[in-house]
Amino acid sequence: MYKKISNIAERELIEKELGIKYKFPKLYTPNPIIDGTEEATLSVITIDDPNNISYAIWGLLPNNYEDDWSDFQKVLNTLSVSKENLNSNGIFQEPYHNRRCVIIVTGFFIYHLSHGSLYPYYVYLASKKPFYLAGIYNILEDGFITCSMLMTKATGIVNKIQNLNTNMPVIISENLYDTWLDSHANMDEISHILNHQNTLELKAHPIAKEFFKNDILYDSMLDPIYYKDIPLP
Repeated sequence: MYKKISNIAERELIEKELGIKYKFPKLYTPNPIIDGTEEATLSVITIDDPNNISYAIWGLLPNNYEDDWSDFQKVLNTLSVSKENLNSNGIFQEPYHNRRCVIIVTGFFIYHLSHGSLYPYYVYLASKKPFYLAGIYNILEDGFITCSMLMTKATGIVNKIQNLNTNMPVIISENLYDTWLDSHANMDEISHILNHQNTLELKAHPIAKEFFKNDILYDSMLDPIYYKDIPLP
């Protein structure tokens, strides 16, 4: 389960890289650690509004849902969904076919267990630029967007480092962006994207173990910390 991601890019850089603007630019704030367990907001681009960057609550809710987000997450955690479950669970199937999105991030976190201790790693592009994660979304009656991050089998450096699970987010490369956000795309094409993961040029480094303390956030949190007491994978 992936519960924390990162987006530390300045708004101007995101808009320049993507060639589109935030719908509500003053609401954007870079965030080194976005914690999905706390009803976090993500930057997304949706099929319904591909020419603007919107905001979505992380954790998919049914379209007609009216109760608290936290109550639903206690029953069914929808921060992420594996590609195998997209067509087997009704809450995910319909948005997968009709409401796909990309989630804008600058990195995500994985974990390595060694000698009885857990070590967090930060995964990011070698260029340190923003990139896209595959998502699906619903729009509630009040207009709020909620979304889930899609997962696939871990490959590359992620598979080499993490040893507590075998999944990683689906990364959407720029050449597949238009297809993923095409409401008329053939679902065989969409399935092909999910089944042929593109890890781009990902890098990873260990970060401070204070990452696990929810009350500690500081600017250097994502800086590399090279532990001498663990054999790096």
